[in-house]
Amino acid sequence: MNKLSNIAQFTVTQLNNSIKNLIENNYELINVVGEIFQINRHSSGHIYFSLKDEDSIISVICWRSVVPKLKINLEEGIKVVIKGKVTTYSKQSKYQLILNSIEFEGEGSLLKLLEDRKKKLTKEGYFDEEKKKKTPKYPQSLGIITSESGAVIKDIIHRISDRFPTNLIIYPASVQGQNCVAEIVKGLQFFNKESNCVVDLIIIARGGGSLEDLMPFNDEVLVKEIYNSVIPIVSAVGHETDFTLCDLVSDLRAPTPSAAAEMVVPDRKDLIIRLSDWSNSLKKSFVYNFENKSLNLKILSSKIPNQIDVINNKFQELDQIEQILNISLSEKLKNIKILLFELLDGFSEKRFKDQLKNYFSKLSNYNEKMNLLIKQYLKTQKINILAAKRELSIMSYRETLKRGYAVIRKEKNLITNSSEIKKNDILEIEFFKDKTNVRKI
Repeated sequence: MNKLSNIAQFTVTQLNNSIKNLIENNYELINVVGEIFQINRHSSGHIYFSLKDEDSIISVICWRSVVPKLKINLEEGIKVVIKGKVTTYSKQSKYQLILNSIEFEGEGSLLKLLEDRKKKLTKEGYFDEEKKKKTPKYPQSLGIITSESGAVIKDIIHRISDRFPTNLIIYPASVQGQNCVAEIVKGLQFFNKESNCVVDLIIIARGGGSLEDLMPFNDEVLVKEIYNSVIPIVSAVGHETDFTLCDLVSDLRAPTPSAAAEMVVPDRKDLIIRLSDWSNSLKKSFVYNFENKSLNLKILSSKIPNQIDVINNKFQELDQIEQILNISLSEKLKNIKILLFELLDGFSEKRFKDQLKNYFSKLSNYNEKMNLLIKQYLKTQKINILAAKRELSIMSYRETLKRGYAVIRKEKNLITNSSEIKKNDILEIEFFKDKTNVRKI
């Protein structure tokens, strides 16, 4: 026992120092189980909090030199096992625990904490399906938040490079430990707020681990940051059997980081096959339509009469009309002459001359009327012929040739299908102005 205990009279300082020595000399490193509450993160970097059970409370100090070494994030309400040393703060007659290391009290405690937090966040609407954003089918740029070392980032880069090479922007962050949550949150803020770093999708990834290792991904601060992201987020944390609150709040959950790489980008081999199928289908459709149109054109062409034959028929009709008119006129003149001779026998010379003049006058009138009628008839027929000629010209295949088309013939027969042409066949191609011969090679 300290010799000060034999002194009859103590000063306050002597008594406090005596108690301090007594406590510190009798306790080495010990493990204390309790629930964290009243956390105070001081500007100096030290963390002050209390540890309690059902009946008692003890103060705990975590020096700033130990903070980076913590494996878990200090939160109120979690049950932990603290390894530390008991000491006193003699100026206040207060004993306390100096934290050396900390871990969760057990999986049961963690699972209860997770369940309570899940119920709370679910009630607040952070996991609602209708609020999740759609992920793009063909992202041009991807943001990756993960550790810059290890197999996870290499696997993601390899998978995306094989499937659908795209721009990758990697934000290095711790994926476990005390700084994990803060660094991942900074990564999300970087992608959402940095105007020079626009990405279509963000992947948060880490490999498998124990429940304690994955606890940062159940942090309420991180869940809310993911929820508020304007960029769709894919959670790829742990193995297929691992499940975190980040998985629930993210817009898409991947069972593993490798699966995330396969889910967010398409397989370029599948795309090439699909494009090839579409191209073949389009070619078949084009060929079918072309052959169908060619057949329709051939049918229409066969219905168009030969213009020369039509015009010759019209001229033949005119010749027949002219012949009929000449015969009729000749017959008329012949009858008039006969009548004239008969009249000469019954009339005097003077009367004959008078009647002759009268007949010649009528004949002249008839002739003028006949010529006028002939001219009018011929004019009408010519107008009809010209109209028919224009109509035939419109329907003529040569008008089609005038618009840039061509007619292909083989031995004066029209070609409507490529199967009718054999190698080395001589083909005649008729354009609007001329013709030319070609050979199939």
